[in-house]
Amino acid sequence: MIHRIVLAAVLPLAVAAMPAFAQDAMKSGGMGAMGTMGAMGKADSGRLVAITIENLTTGQGFSPAFFATHGADAAPLFKLGEPASEALWNVAEAGNIGPFSGAAAGAIGTTYGAASLAIHTPPGASRTVYIKVDKDHPLLSGVFMLGMTNDGFSGVSSVDAYSLTGPMTVNALAYDAGSEKNNEKRGYLGALGDGNMRDPENGVVTRHTGIRGNADAPAAWKFDPAAPVARITLAPVDHGAM
Repeated sequence: MIHRIVLAAVLPLAVAAMPAFAQDAMKSGGMGAMGTMGAMGKADSGRLVAITIENLTTGQGFSPAFFATHGADAAPLFKLGEPASEALWNVAEAGNIGPFSGAAAGAIGTTYGAASLAIHTPPGASRTVYIKVDKDHPLLSGVFMLGMTNDGFSGVSSVDAYSLTGPMTVNALAYDAGSEKNNEKRGYLGALGDGNMRDPENGVVTRHTGIRGNADAPAAWKFDPAAPVARITLAPVDHGAM
């Protein structure tokens, strides 16, 4: 079995520090802890959008989040019914946004217009980051792990953020990456602190069915799989207000 380190789920929920992998990725890509990286200064200077993540659960901490702006021809970060990419299962299984942020750092101005990272979001808390959108990269996508799951995640996919004239709210559901079985066992759930081995499933992305609670995952981690786990608000920002 491959052992992994969960870089978000095992952190105390009150800690507001960026994990080392994310710091390294940001240093190599030029991103600030609560900022964006991007190539602007063209005829279309782009627009600034605030992204606010609200954790609606009572027992699921969210990992650091990765957001990026892109065009319609870019590969989606996730898609129902399709296998998870290696970058996606790194997020869903270990809260590791490094592969996504590293890839984005080398594709700003082409595949991506800008990228932004948010630190982890505890239950009931919210985080706000900012990102640039432009006419060539009008769509926004983002992902983060449901930290107390085997391979659960949430996020948004290809939302038109360039055309915003006011705040827009996305009620984000929980998804299962299909890359690891939901065995909910000690040794496979990094949030329990006893290792994070993989139990491969080789499936596809689906809606998450929630925490069963019939193994080692405590009942406090349960959430309603039919309800949103996060509220993501996108709001255009007046440059003069920054």
